[in-house]
Order: sequence, then C-alpha cells, then structure tokens
Amino acid sequence: MHLDKNIEEALSYIWEFRERGIEDSQEVKKRLREEIGQDIVGGLIENGYVSQIGEKLSLSEQGNNLARDIIRRQRLAERLLVDVLEIAGEAVDSIACEFEHIISPEVERSVCTLLGHPKVCPHGSPLPEGDCCRKQEEFSKSIVISLDKLRQGESAKIVYMLTTAHPELHKLLSLGVAPGAVVKVHQTFPTLILEIGEQQIALDKKLTANIYVKKL
Repeated sequence: MHLDKNIEEALSYIWEFRERGIEDSQEVKKRLREEIGQDIVGGLIENGYVSQIGEKLSLSEQGNNLARDIIRRQRLAERLLVDVLEIAGEAVDSIACEFEHIISPEVERSVCTLLGHPKVCPHGSPLPEGDCCRKQEEFSKSIVISLDKLRQGESAKIVYMLTTAHPELHKLLSLGVAPGAVVKVHQTFPTLILEIGEQQIALDKKLTANIYVKKL
C-alpha cells in the first residue's frame, strides 16, 4: 500500500522521532513543518494515522504498521546502496528516500534476502523485521552473510558489525576488523582464525555471527 508521498514521509519522521524519544505534540508538529513544508498533523489525525492524547502525539496501530513498512523499505534501500552498490555520502539518503516510495513487497523481500536479512541500517538504527526474516530463508540466496558462514579459504569484505551485541567487537576495531576491511578465513575448526593484512586473529564463533560480510 503506497500513500501520498508527504504522508509517507510524515509517518517515517514520526517513527524516527519516537526512536529519539521525541513525542511532544508541539515539537513533532514543528519538526514536521520544517521537514515537509506544511502542516500535516491535522490530516494524519483525521485519517486515523496518529492520535493526540494530552501533549503526546502517537502513531495509531494503523499508522504504526504503515510507518514500520516505510522505515523498513527505506533502511533496506540504504543497506543495498551501501553494501552492494558501494555508494557513500549524502547520495545514500536521497536515493533511499526515493526508493522507499516505489519498492514493491516482492522486491522488498528479495532485497532483504539478498542482504542476508540485516538487523540495522548503515547508520546503526534498527531495521524492522519482515516475514522473510522470521521464515529464515536460505542464506545461500544472500550475498551478505554473517562471517561464521564462510568456509576455509574464502575471502570477504566486512560490510557491517552489530557492535551493540558484543562489547568485544569494539576491541576488534582497533585490530583492523572493521567495515571495509578484507578478511580471509585461514581456519574454521576448532577455532575460527582470520587473516587480515599481515596478521592472524582468532575469533569466537558466537562473535563472528555478529559480523556481516560480502564474499569476494
């Protein structure tokens, strides 16, 4: 279901505001006016997308479901642009914004599978889960997979890391295990050993499940 572009943008902004703890009605209205260039909250309330109780402006169940789908498409587009097409900078946000308005559910599922069902966008914000993620489609259909899926001798480029899941990942950054780095699997058993540059690093398998790579 695709809505008027301004409504879609407004719902996505309200979702993002909520992620940052911004739900004061006056503040939300002010920010939406700045971003979209018009007063749109009245229309959102009239159509049942948002509700205002006291000073708090919230997404309704319908509005929340729509916003979730919009955010999911947008953040999947960002991952596709950054991880596969290797586009960087301000162009990512503007292209992803256009992409989110035209992507179909079928394309959305294909992109998500292709990317290995990512958990976060390139900026680190949560990427809402889709039906395809819950069904856990075969990773062999993906080009972006977790590091623990690589076989001995395979090389890959790190595209992103779920650093909030394991504090140990922060230590790896200082060793060069970071997005953009090329690694090669030297050994998978009993311990996974990576070659990166001139050094070898032993990693716990549970840790490598939170490092996502694109095979070379």
